[in-house]
Amino acid sequence: MSGVAQGCGSKAPELRATNRLETFAFTPASALEDRISAVPLEVLEYFRAEDKRPDYASYSPSMDEKKLLLDYLRLLPAVYERVFRARCAGIYFISGFTGAGVTDWVIGPGQKVYFYIILNPGSFKKSLSQTLTERERSCFSGRNGWDVRIEAGGGYKGVFYALAHEATHGLDYALGITPYTDNTMPEYYRPKKHIAGDLFMKTWAGYSQPHAGSDFPGRDRTTFYGLGGGPKLDISEAPALYKGLAGSGFVSLYGARTWAEDLAELATFGVLAKKPGQPYAIVLRTPAETFRVEPMRGAAGARAAEALGYMEKIK
Repeated sequence: MSGVAQGCGSKAPELRATNRLETFAFTPASALEDRISAVPLEVLEYFRAEDKRPDYASYSPSMDEKKLLLDYLRLLPAVYERVFRARCAGIYFISGFTGAGVTDWVIGPGQKVYFYIILNPGSFKKSLSQTLTERERSCFSGRNGWDVRIEAGGGYKGVFYALAHEATHGLDYALGITPYTDNTMPEYYRPKKHIAGDLFMKTWAGYSQPHAGSDFPGRDRTTFYGLGGGPKLDISEAPALYKGLAGSGFVSLYGARTWAEDLAELATFGVLAKKPGQPYAIVLRTPAETFRVEPMRGAAGARAAEALGYMEKIK
C-alpha cells in the first residue's frame, strides 16, 4: 500500500463529517454484510444538499439483495474483498439516487484513507443493459429518429456494474493505484506514489486530459445523468463521438473522462469479458442507419486485460 502525501504545512486540512471515519460505525472485524446498513444522517444530508434532492431517503436492501451484492463482490479479484474488509467504512443505498453510485474517501487514524460507497437500489431491479443504457442516453440531448442503447446481455443485474465500478474507486482511494482518484481530495491525503507505474501514464497526460493519441473530439463535453450542466452534446453528434471512442483505447465514454474513471471501467468490463459469451456493444440508431461499436474487441480489450491482470496481482 502506498503512503499518504504530506502537504507543505504540518497541519492536516480540516474535514467535513462525511470524510471523517468517526462518522461511520466502522470496525475492521465486522462482517461485510453488517456494513451494508442505513446511511449515516450526515452523509444523507450531504448528498441531499449536493444534488439538490431533499427527497433522498435511505434504502434497506432485503437479505436476498445483500446476498446478491456480496456474490457480485466475490466475482471481482480477491484483492477487492481484502481491501473492503480493511478499509470500507460502509456500503449504503439511497432511493432515487442520481446515477448508479458514488464512492468517497474517508480519513481515519494516522491519516489512513478509507472509503464508503453509495449505490442506487434501482439497479437491483434493472438489467445490466438497462443500467448502462440509461447512463449512455443521459449523455445526449434527444432527437426524433435517433437512439443509443447498450447491449450487455441479461446475465447480470445493473447492481453488478454499480458495485464493480464503485468498488474499483474504493481500491484506488485505499491503495493509490492511479496518481489520485479525486481531484477535489486535498493533496495532503493523496498517495506519495501511485502503485500502477506507467499503466495509466501511457494514456493520460493529466487527471482528465489524455495524450493526443488517445483523445477524440467531443470527449471533453461528455456529461452524464444531467450533472455538470449536461447534456452538452446533441445525439446527432454521436456518430463522430463513437468513431473517436472506437479508436481511442477507452472502454466507454464514461471511462474517457478521467484516469480514475478509466481504471474503474477497465476493471469492470475486464471482469465481464471473462464470462464466455458476455456481450458489450454500443448500438447507435440514426435516421439513415444503425451501427455498432464494440470497444472490447479493439485496444480497449487489451487495456482492460492489462488493468485486470494488474489488479489480480496486488497483494
